[in-house]
Amino acid sequence: MDLIHELKSEYGFDEDEISYALSRARGIIFGFAMEYRARRILQEMNFENIRSVDMPTHDIEAEKDGVKYYVEVKASKKSPTREYSAYKVAMIALLDGVHLTLSMIPKPNLLLTEEILSEPKRILYRFFKLAYLKQLEELKVFLENEKNKEVLDSYSNVIRTISNRYHLSIILDLANPFSS
Repeated sequence: MDLIHELKSEYGFDEDEISYALSRARGIIFGFAMEYRARRILQEMNFENIRSVDMPTHDIEAEKDGVKYYVEVKASKKSPTREYSAYKVAMIALLDGVHLTLSMIPKPNLLLTEEILSEPKRILYRFFKLAYLKQLEELKVFLENEKNKEVLDSYSNVIRTISNRYHLSIILDLANPFSS
């Protein structure tokens, strides 16, 4: 490997130093290797304009049939959306395109993120998506559902923070109980 040779010859690192560095960087190396593999998989699935990004909501942006996709790559045996915080779910809903989760283990599986969220997070996602798209009538009907209101009430801090950060006054007008 050229990098290891360079570290030895140009910088004088010994085997122990290189081994230590590789051990410390293992997760980072694994992550980038998995991202590279994910890009190849998306290419095989006929996605175009594939590019890596460093966003809190996704790792890769791509297009297919004129639609923009945001892809989060997950390389864990756990539920792929288990670690998605409520804030991340809210930000995902505000993306102007389709959010996908590419679960790499045990074999690559491309999933529509909204469909694999837990029920409370799916309610939060739907709430922000309706608000972002300014679908007022649908949002009003959505807020009439008691279960939705109960779930959203538990996310009141998230709703307030995201609404203020992204200037979604429509949410604060319609969802006043959640913004107090």
